[in-house]
Amino acid sequence: MEKNITPNNQLKKPSFFKTFLYVFSIFLILQMLFGKKENTSSTTQAIQINETEQIERNLIPFETKSLKGNFNTIGLRLDDIILTQYKQTIQKDSPNVELLKYIEDSTKTEEKSSYIELGFLTNTTDKDIIPNNKTKWNIENKTNNSITLSWTNKDKVKFIRNLSFDENYMLTINEKVINNSNKDLNIFPYGRIVYAHNTLTPPTSSHTGFTGFLNKSLEEYNYAKISKEKNKDFNNTNGWFGFTSDYFMTILIPEQNSNFNARILQLGTNELPNIKTPSPYKQYQADYVSDEIQLKKGETKEITTHVYIGAKQSNIIAQYEKEFSIPKFELVIDYGYFYILSKPFTQILKWFYAITGNFGIAIILFTILIRALLFPIAQKSFKSMEKMKKIQPEMKRIQTLYANDKQRMNIELAMLYKRSGINPLSGCLPLLLQIPVFFALYKSLVISIEMRQAPFFGWIKDLSVADPTSIFNLFGLLPYEPYSWLPHLGILPIIMGLTMYIQQMMQPNMSLDPTQAKIMKFLPILFTIMFAGLPSGLVLYWSVNNILSIIQQRFIK
Repeated sequence: MEKNITPNNQLKKPSFFKTFLYVFSIFLILQMLFGKKENTSSTTQAIQINETEQIERNLIPFETKSLKGNFNTIGLRLDDIILTQYKQTIQKDSPNVELLKYIEDSTKTEEKSSYIELGFLTNTTDKDIIPNNKTKWNIENKTNNSITLSWTNKDKVKFIRNLSFDENYMLTINEKVINNSNKDLNIFPYGRIVYAHNTLTPPTSSHTGFTGFLNKSLEEYNYAKISKEKNKDFNNTNGWFGFTSDYFMTILIPEQNSNFNARILQLGTNELPNIKTPSPYKQYQADYVSDEIQLKKGETKEITTHVYIGAKQSNIIAQYEKEFSIPKFELVIDYGYFYILSKPFTQILKWFYAITGNFGIAIILFTILIRALLFPIAQKSFKSMEKMKKIQPEMKRIQTLYANDKQRMNIELAMLYKRSGINPLSGCLPLLLQIPVFFALYKSLVISIEMRQAPFFGWIKDLSVADPTSIFNLFGLLPYEPYSWLPHLGILPIIMGLTMYIQQMMQPNMSLDPTQAKIMKFLPILFTIMFAGLPSGLVLYWSVNNILSIIQQRFIK
């Protein structure tokens, strides 16, 4: 029921200023939430950490359809990987996305190394019986997508490692240990990802940090939480883990059906004190140690590990989940609370894109599809609002007549609605149904790699980010950048605000309270400010949705 004021002021008027602040605070919170802006087993030896030590390098270059980099034969550390099909920005001269990077001297730059390392640990006092980060491996064979290396210790135990890349993002590491010595050998396979993260990077709307399927559940820790908890352990049999961002990830997949202890932590810094501002880059480690492997004299054992280094392409991830029996690998894509909608929405958008070749047109077709599905409900709602317009004089008469008897006024209004065949709440139903669609589509736009840097037309070069234009420099006509504290109001959000204003003008005023009427007039402005920082694709969806609503309302008239 709508709120009314009495002529004799027996009911207190709400303060316009307080009401405005309340509504604006709600939208401000929504903007902050959704705008583009988170011990190994006692029988094993802990993974040694010494990040200040310089690593000797002897590199073998490799290149596949999707990856390019170098592999260090000393220590067998993978610390140089770029994605050949993805640029860091939409600029033509933009460098490729780097997922792993070697920093030769961290004292000369704030940035730190990111790398993957696999090997073995031992409980024996003689550490030279297993390879380490100074071990020089021999190259036995090399092809376009495969490298085989070997190393033999002083007891004639031979370690053979074969690394093979497919055409996408999966690295397969097959390790063979041949015990040619005259005594038994006990080893513990381990692996770790060390990832450098810039703590000054603005937070995003999807999960960024550690993610893994461990203990039969999805585990997610953003970098701030890792730093706070210092060290987190997981005992596990099957699973995977690593580091992820909006669109890319580096994931370790230990040999399945084997027990391993996983761990996440922030690495300590051993930097020399200086007068400069501390580096914003921090290194985080995700590692695992598998159960002990016992090799008797003359025995051979093999271990296979997989590493996913690349983009979050849902079709490729689904393929790997099935091919390598990786449990719940699809959960690495953060579809959010509206997973049941976000995932099919993404598939529908990709299907429309395959037909049209433009994600902006795909979003328009998607909007038309959603409107078609909701057409009967919207039609009923708009018809009810037209009826409301016709009975407004009678509503005003009842509200004035029974201003001092609110209970009687509500009874009379309810009887009026019944006689007129009107449900006063029916106008809210289409908007309520649009809310889960809105948030699900938002997730699809900000986490789907297919939408990253996807252009529309004209000034919209990337539908996954906000409209780059601003009204404060006349949309680029004036040669200066607006101040950062000014609201970012681009062309597309303003179009959306205008369509919302037109739609509002076509609807009946449901309240006689002048304060509420003023607040309603401000809603298009507040929505425009809120939407200005959201992905252009989402603003395009809402604008087209408003236009279709206007057409439908006009048709009913």
